[in-house]
Amino acid sequence: MFTLPFSVTLLTFLTILVFLGFGQRILDRMRLTDKEAVIILLLMIVGHFLPTISLTSRVALNLGGLIPIGVALYLLFTASSLERGRAAGVSLISAILVFLTDKLLPLQPGLLDPVFSGGIFAGLTATVWGRSRRSAFIAGLLGVFLVDLASLVQLWLQGLQQEITLGSGGLFSSMVVCAFLAVLITEVIGEIREAIHLGGSSNE
Repeated sequence: MFTLPFSVTLLTFLTILVFLGFGQRILDRMRLTDKEAVIILLLMIVGHFLPTISLTSRVALNLGGLIPIGVALYLLFTASSLERGRAAGVSLISAILVFLTDKLLPLQPGLLDPVFSGGIFAGLTATVWGRSRRSAFIAGLLGVFLVDLASLVQLWLQGLQQEITLGSGGLFSSMVVCAFLAVLITEVIGEIREAIHLGGSSNE
């Protein structure tokens, strides 16, 4: 029986919500139009079904993994210079935190599993550093990619005789989940802070 991966199901659900007009406030804060959001979501859905090709006897490339990376770079380079620097900084900090927790903490599934931790760190860091949803989304994508790239470089330096896949299917799913998790965390914390602020103001 054919079942869609969670990342594709998530992207499909979000695409439908955008078509129906939901999430407009979040899109506005990410500086995205409905059309841009739908195109990005559809590209990421298509990316899951792209094949993996062999570059050398030991290196393969998953073409689908290039889609979220391309999306992140598009959002990064079409942002303002201030936003660009902030997004790059949040991405780097998130990647470092994911890499350190992955190496230092026990290998147990949970919230700090790399599948989720990239989104958690990106969302929290983006919230502290300007509450930018766009930076959170970019960092959710690039932070996970940078960790995967660092792991591949580590394997190469250790001279391990195994095939290395750039942009693997697991990476694709993790990038998708982390990107939207990061935005969700930033949005929820932002809404809570605004509610507390308004509540405090009404009592004055």
